[in-house]
Amino acid sequence: MSTLERISSTFENVRSCIKNKNSSERLVSLKKDIQILSTELVVLGKENHDQYVRSVAMEGYLALLSSKTMPLSIIEKRNILQAAFEKLKPLAMREECLFILLRLQNLLCYYLIQLDQISFARDILESMEDLYDQITKSQSNTFLDAEDLFTTESTANIKRMSPEKIDKVITNNIQMQAFLYNKLNMPQKYTLYNHMALRRQLDMKEGTPQDWALRTARLGNYFTYLNQIGNARHHLCAAYHVLRSCHDNCKLMPEEFVLQKADFEMHFLELSHHWVKYGLTLFKLSKKKILNKFFTQPGSTGTDLWNTVDLLDKLDNSKADEENAKDTGTEKSDKSDFNISKLFTFPSLALKEMEMTVPMKNVCTIEEARQLFSFTYKWLMRAKHYYDFEHHSAQYIACSLQLAELYEHLAFFERNIDNQYSIQKRRANVLETLNSLLKSCENLMSVQIDVIRELSQVQLELMALNLQKLWREESHTNIINMDTDAESIIHSLGSESNKTLTEKTLNTSSKNLFLRKMEAATSINGKLFRLSGQLTAKTPSQLSFSTGILKN
Repeated sequence: MSTLERISSTFENVRSCIKNKNSSERLVSLKKDIQILSTELVVLGKENHDQYVRSVAMEGYLALLSSKTMPLSIIEKRNILQAAFEKLKPLAMREECLFILLRLQNLLCYYLIQLDQISFARDILESMEDLYDQITKSQSNTFLDAEDLFTTESTANIKRMSPEKIDKVITNNIQMQAFLYNKLNMPQKYTLYNHMALRRQLDMKEGTPQDWALRTARLGNYFTYLNQIGNARHHLCAAYHVLRSCHDNCKLMPEEFVLQKADFEMHFLELSHHWVKYGLTLFKLSKKKILNKFFTQPGSTGTDLWNTVDLLDKLDNSKADEENAKDTGTEKSDKSDFNISKLFTFPSLALKEMEMTVPMKNVCTIEEARQLFSFTYKWLMRAKHYYDFEHHSAQYIACSLQLAELYEHLAFFERNIDNQYSIQKRRANVLETLNSLLKSCENLMSVQIDVIRELSQVQLELMALNLQKLWREESHTNIINMDTDAESIIHSLGSESNKTLTEKTLNTSSKNLFLRKMEAATSINGKLFRLSGQLTAKTPSQLSFSTGILKN
């Protein structure tokens, strides 16, 4: 019997032992056969020079098999895989060796990460990137599966493996590389390699569309965290497009759709949360840019304070986009990336029409704010309607607080005082409804305190709007001429004179009228401060510190 015949026979015994999991002698027999195979493979390589590469490839597969089936420690498994990997690497592009080398790389790096040998795993993964390019340029249908080498046939007669198997293992290694960069806190490389893996899986149609859509949505959510709005929008649109297409196709098969309906609901629910975070983040970035622009202007003091209301009109949207269009950074930054990089696209998906419906630019006007509000509100309601306070209290609370925050952002961009007041009232209603539900939950006391604090903030906003309306009424009756008296009023604030501001600018009768209106506004807001009858404090300053609030 030839060496190849003995190897083939022994390998069949190994395969039988692996399948026979209930045998008590399985491990003993498996260990014995693996040792015999190892010896025979060494002999094959030494006695037959033309079979050397083949024997090395089979040794690599045997190492992979041993690490998966034998009861060894992780360190022992790493040592076996590392020895086989180093032996195969110089022969990487040989038809017998490529596939088993990629599989060894994957499992070896997995064990290295488990052993916290991150740098070693990174070196191996990065050293293989050039090989991936060579494989892409080569004829990938000429390679062999190492398992098929354990026959008496010559390599010329062995059936070649499908290129998809090689593409799949390369994609797995790229995914592992992305995971590694995430552990090393390298956002730029993590997002790049994660996207590369997703794009390869999309092109190969690997896995299920639902799984691909969820992982793409999560990457889009991470782009939102990095303030890379363009990349976030593209990935979230891609996830929605694939998930919606899969959902619609599944509806054509009623029996299948009934089985997967609940899963689709959960997938769309998660996507809703990611879109809500996207909208809130874009609002925050827009507000921050406006405030930074105002407070860094040389003329942002003195009489220019009276012109704050005109700030939004002076913002140049195109200039804002130009300033914000930065390359992907290695750390989270306040500067958002509104231009999507070509590296982070899915060319095979037609997403342009969908992306046009999703706001992405800095919000500078109330019309843009309303558009972004409407978009985010739709997704937030989709999530909020899924939850009820009794069964999903944490999610219900989170959605309510997000809705209140959404109203707060919209009010920031609203210039009309009456509209601002209406928006803030809706914000207050959301918080008051939530606060009334929290009364019966002793274990949510800390959340209730936060809600009460925000309610107090809303009431202060309402009071300020009331006073602003009164101030404008007095201005229109010529008690104060803003054009002529604004500068003198501001200068009087820093004056050492004993006279008050009202004594310098208002006559006695108009001053009394104005103060009476201020008192009336304060009284009205004092009633609003009582938070639907829960709070008994008589003044706003008592609201946040009264211990009696939490006893009801």
